[in-house]
Amino acid sequence: MNLRWAGEDELDRVAETRMHCYAQAIKDLPKFQEGIRGDERATAGDFLLAEQDGQCIGTATGLSMHMWMRGARLPIQGVAYVGTIRTARRGGVANQIMSATIAMAREREQVITALMPFRASYYERFGYGFAEQRTDWTIPLALMPSAEAGGLRYATEGDRPVIAKLRQQFVEAGQCDIETTDAGWALRRSQESEGFQIIGEGCWAMLISDFSNPSRPVLRVTQAAWKSTSNLKALLSFLGSQRDQFGAAFLSLPTDFPLNRLLRETQLPHRPVSHLFAEAKPYTRMQIRVLNHRKVLEALHLPISAKGKVAVAITEPDGEPIRLAIDFEEGRITARPFAGECEVSCSAGVWASIVSGDLSASTARGMGLIPSHRDAAIEMLDVFAKGPTPFCNEYF
Repeated sequence: MNLRWAGEDELDRVAETRMHCYAQAIKDLPKFQEGIRGDERATAGDFLLAEQDGQCIGTATGLSMHMWMRGARLPIQGVAYVGTIRTARRGGVANQIMSATIAMAREREQVITALMPFRASYYERFGYGFAEQRTDWTIPLALMPSAEAGGLRYATEGDRPVIAKLRQQFVEAGQCDIETTDAGWALRRSQESEGFQIIGEGCWAMLISDFSNPSRPVLRVTQAAWKSTSNLKALLSFLGSQRDQFGAAFLSLPTDFPLNRLLRETQLPHRPVSHLFAEAKPYTRMQIRVLNHRKVLEALHLPISAKGKVAVAITEPDGEPIRLAIDFEEGRITARPFAGECEVSCSAGVWASIVSGDLSASTARGMGLIPSHRDAAIEMLDVFAKGPTPFCNEYF
């Protein structure tokens, strides 16, 4: 099998390979051809093709992106469209594709590789761990709070710089969110005709009407950013004013945000009820793997109270364990190689979840995911979980 990175003149070949991996029918090929040309976030050299006897049997895409983690802007790889064609599965093709994709991230000096998997357990074997906690909310519009929403209006062409600034501020204030590049904005712009945008003081949202259930039309918030909870309440109040056309609104939020506390009915029922209530569905999505532990750790801005030392052994799936002595001092970290006995050991996937704040070290130990008998070491690592829960608005 030959693995190579395709050029721009081979987009149709990549699209056809994707079609053979995922499509329901051959007639879907134009959709894949349009999709690959419509998303300019991927450029020449980002498309991996696996070939055997002149036939493409697998593919993956590696995007160059930037993630914000605890106040640090990190160069990362966004992995998408990993697939093996239906007639070549169960032969280890995907394993080789993933190994080559991760190797490309290292060559590009990307310190993290991220993906949004179909099956998380498969990617755990490559060292990926969860780094996102999301909750989908479906809210009857009658339950929306009352707030001043008069400033919200339809967005115009002149609002694009303001929208981009709001989105960037939202990214930087969050955890593990990914910047929207110029190519990313171009992709979003191509999708604007599917709905409409509203903007107000400290708030922006892209809304799409969903009439798939005629008895309960839903107004879907597909993209949004806000500066404060009061700005979010203004958005919710605006949604509540649309009751003449819609029955409910849908939006996704970080799992640590208790949206029900802002609603007219705060209950998430534990038994059948006759009154209106919101529905919340928590789930996982993005996984990451840390490729350069030292650069990631030393870039983070942690609480000033973090002070101490801990030695950690991280079991990598494709090499020797990484042993690090981690010093916490005034909210910053110094990491260096360590040859002695480590106080904490864990897999690369569990470590990714701990560093991203998706999983606290104390919880990981309690679940048997990290063996450690030194409470102080675990307490030191818990500092990674202090702050916003990981949540990413840039789908790839």
